[in-house]
Amino acid sequence: MGAIRIAILLALLSSPALALHILPGQDVQSAIDSASPGDILILEAGEHRPFVVDRPLTLIGDGAFIRSDVQSPAITVRSDSVRIEGFSIAGVKRPSEEKFKYYMERYQGGSSGGTSGTSTPATFAGSLRLDLPNAAVLVFGSNVTLENMSVRDAEVGVFAEDLNDLLINDSTFQNCKTGLLILRSSNVSIISSEMIGCEKAGLNASNSRTFTVDGCSVINNTHAGLFFRNCEDIDVSGNTLSKNSEGLVFWGTNHSSATGNRADLNYYGILLADSHNNTISGNTLINNRRSEIVSGFGVGMSVQANSSYNLVFKNTASNNYNGLEITENCQRNALCGNNISRNMHGVRVDKNWNNLIYRNNFVDNVISAYDNQTKSIWNTTVGNYYSDYRGSDGDGDGIGDTPYTIPKGSSVAADYRPLVVPFTGEIDPDEILEDIKRYAHYNPEEGSTIRVNDSGAAIKYTTRRGPPVFEENTNTLVERPPFTPVI
Repeated sequence: MGAIRIAILLALLSSPALALHILPGQDVQSAIDSASPGDILILEAGEHRPFVVDRPLTLIGDGAFIRSDVQSPAITVRSDSVRIEGFSIAGVKRPSEEKFKYYMERYQGGSSGGTSGTSTPATFAGSLRLDLPNAAVLVFGSNVTLENMSVRDAEVGVFAEDLNDLLINDSTFQNCKTGLLILRSSNVSIISSEMIGCEKAGLNASNSRTFTVDGCSVINNTHAGLFFRNCEDIDVSGNTLSKNSEGLVFWGTNHSSATGNRADLNYYGILLADSHNNTISGNTLINNRRSEIVSGFGVGMSVQANSSYNLVFKNTASNNYNGLEITENCQRNALCGNNISRNMHGVRVDKNWNNLIYRNNFVDNVISAYDNQTKSIWNTTVGNYYSDYRGSDGDGDGIGDTPYTIPKGSSVAADYRPLVVPFTGEIDPDEILEDIKRYAHYNPEEGSTIRVNDSGAAIKYTTRRGPPVFEENTNTLVERPPFTPVI
């Protein structure tokens, strides 16, 4: 990264824009106020005062350090087309009463030791906001780049809202309450960065869309590593999610994907709640077992709370308590082509209906599958591979001659076409969606079930039981159409 930074610096210095060097102790804000759009300000090594950027500028910290104070961010960006690079920032985590005291002093015309100046009641309403956290960096402009930043000990490392086009690259947010808090924004990219040891979340994003998190390390955050609420078109790929309560959370988040991530030592590696039309594929979900709350508990991947039309395929879930699970009134989700091994429960499904579980490989789990109060679909034309299956394949078609009875749970469930060798084929998401359309027809109101036929078995119950009671909210069920982001 050092060579890249030097190349960027040389390119900037060779441009026709003015490059101004600022030494520690010199007035950064005056230099910004005197600069023309496109100018470059280079802050030399040492400690500098906080500043506000209100015009399109590039500011480069060449070993520069800034200290925040209560409601006094190190850097505030209030302009579009700003680039900030190379700063080290010490944030501040103060209790809420300190923030309240700060505002009351200014509202009443007083002052605070951490900042200078006063505010009258007339200026208070227009310039001070009680809802802002003690952020190290505030961003209110679009087309902003933050690169090679290091932020520690802030209530929020970066707070951004109502913007378009934000890039955070090669940066570290450590021991903050929340590393990144991003609200109502679009076209956000967080690349090759670290969110470590935060008290709440590494990243908390809400009501945002077209959001990429790629190649980041999200480690040892007390709650969620990456948390998305009410978002769309989110792409989370190639990240390390380790030692968090939840590695990745999609909550009320739709038309998004998580691909090629590694989640380990979390309570939940990946969790979806009230989320629809998402793709979870190619992730490695291992050793998600912790003992702070329940000894040895942890789930590789959990789909829960009325989620639907989520495709979970080609993941590896190993050495978790539950490898994969679907719980709490979910329907029309598919677990397909996953390698599930050495878990306490390979797959656990609980109080759902019309979910497909097929073409998965269950190897050396203590219990391959647990089915409780569900109408699950354990096979289409083919089922799953179970290392503890003891049936034969007399005709050599690769499908066992006798069903595999799902060993645990209250449901009378079976895989009627178990594979006798592990599944190794390719997965086509469009084919999975067609299978959902073809087989997911259980109606909880009518109590009807799908019978075995020549084209394959979906659900068969030898003992008729009263159907579970589900409150199906049709307003939350989202068909899976092609999705085009609208900014």
